[in-house]
Amino acid sequence: MDTIMKERTSAETNHTNSPHLKQSVVLVLLYNDLRLHDNATLNQAIELINDYQTQATLHKADYPPTSFESPSLNDNQPNGFDDSAKGDDLLSLDIHQLPSFDMDANTNLDAEMQDTDSVLSQGHLSQGHLLIAYAPLWSDKRRDSQSPVYDYEQMGQARQQFLQESLADLSISLQRLGNGLIYLPITSRPRQPNQVFEALCELIEDNAVTDICVSDTADFNQNQSYQALKIKYPKLDWHHQSTATLFDKSLTLHSTMKEKSDDWGTPTKEGEWPQDLPPIFSQFRKKIEMHHYWLRAEHDLDIESEPDSLPSMPARMVRQNEWFFDLTYFLVDKEDEHLPSGFHGGESYALKHLESYFSSDAPSDYKVTRNTLDDWSHSTKFSAWLANGSLSVKTLLNRLRQYEREVAANDSTYWIWFELLWREYFYWYSALHGSKLFWLKGINNQRLATIKGFNQALLEDWKNGSTGYPIVNACMKQLNTTGYMSNRGRQLVASCLIHELGLDWRYGAAYFEQQLIDYDVASNWGNWQYLAGVGADPRGCRQFNLDKQTHQHDPQGEVIAKWHG
Repeated sequence: MDTIMKERTSAETNHTNSPHLKQSVVLVLLYNDLRLHDNATLNQAIELINDYQTQATLHKADYPPTSFESPSLNDNQPNGFDDSAKGDDLLSLDIHQLPSFDMDANTNLDAEMQDTDSVLSQGHLSQGHLLIAYAPLWSDKRRDSQSPVYDYEQMGQARQQFLQESLADLSISLQRLGNGLIYLPITSRPRQPNQVFEALCELIEDNAVTDICVSDTADFNQNQSYQALKIKYPKLDWHHQSTATLFDKSLTLHSTMKEKSDDWGTPTKEGEWPQDLPPIFSQFRKKIEMHHYWLRAEHDLDIESEPDSLPSMPARMVRQNEWFFDLTYFLVDKEDEHLPSGFHGGESYALKHLESYFSSDAPSDYKVTRNTLDDWSHSTKFSAWLANGSLSVKTLLNRLRQYEREVAANDSTYWIWFELLWREYFYWYSALHGSKLFWLKGINNQRLATIKGFNQALLEDWKNGSTGYPIVNACMKQLNTTGYMSNRGRQLVASCLIHELGLDWRYGAAYFEQQLIDYDVASNWGNWQYLAGVGADPRGCRQFNLDKQTHQHDPQGEVIAKWHG
């Protein structure tokens, strides 16, 4: 298991030294880790509960199993609640109205969906209980308080559908293991300001939560939300795990290799981000590959074991069905689907695609085909599952290594690793620069010469695919229909918005955030900064010749014709 990063308080001492051991309730807040495999955060929660149960056994004489003492996390307020910290003062909500979705036609919903009561009631009452919740970003504090126009009212339908499919897949898996997925906001309650945050507080207080487990994230807004929760409940014990990256905060690759090279980068304290991240990607890549020369060797990265059962949740939650993810609430007809045929959200589909891709010859040709504008097999298509954590990046890298050992290792398989390094670089770039990721002038406060002023009509033309550039129109209509666009397409439409239309690059980044099924805060905003010349690109602004790119990547006009560009 990765090094455990915990924020502990005197409450931990109370758990172990008190003559009457207190009941523990561990809450896992899911965000970019919607999976069971290689999930250090979930395993840490299970480990905590097992430790508490071991302590309870040792204190059995003083702590009969039929009697519980509710933990008092704050000497002055029940459950550690700081009544002076009001939810309205801490944050306001970003609530999206999520549409329903359709699972794969071969899925037997009656067989898969078990009644919550019958599954959850099988767990026996113990000294430790587990709550697992997905609470979408509950902070509506904007990245740039002076620029609210860069926000959006609602996720695109394709992105919403992919997320709901991912949650449905996880919900079924958790029920099979004896627990369930709590979904916030509660869909049966009327929408109101602060709905997600208030529901989360209700969950914490009503169940006397003692510990919260989360995965580290580079998302500035999500971290702000966690901080607001820490302020409101200062006595809760927080436990952080790294589940979304190949490296830890000292930029050390996770591995058991004894011959590991000396780490590079300034050592970091718990909770801090590396301060000496190279300013450009090529320096980052060279340092990584120089110090971790064995990246394509026979040794795999450590992978967390998948749990075969889960601790029970508190008894009071078993029959409160309104709290749990309801698959039927999101079901729609087949004609309402928005995703490309190959994309289905969820860990199950992610692992199937992983095996399907590496069972083909596609990895050996990736570098040659990767810039194709519209073909399923010409790029890896892992990004959507990586973005919400349905697929572990370490699992992906291990499968790539296996392919290189058993099938072929060439420039194309290296380029898959190269793209994973780009993802890694933008993660740490976002973590380090925080809110600067959303600044007009970027991380170095650079002047932009491309902005001609705001023009709503031009922006709407770009969004709708009605510009004077057919290749841009085709790519935008593909995005609006499917929630996906090739990497080359993203570069072309971004270049058009920045240079041909002369608009603020953040309009484009925010629209991508709204629409993309593989939206990742670091990769999206980092790439837009890069193309706008205010980020990690040493050459400054990059402008693509759209006529040349059209002839190169759509010489027969097939993509333009298909998407009515």
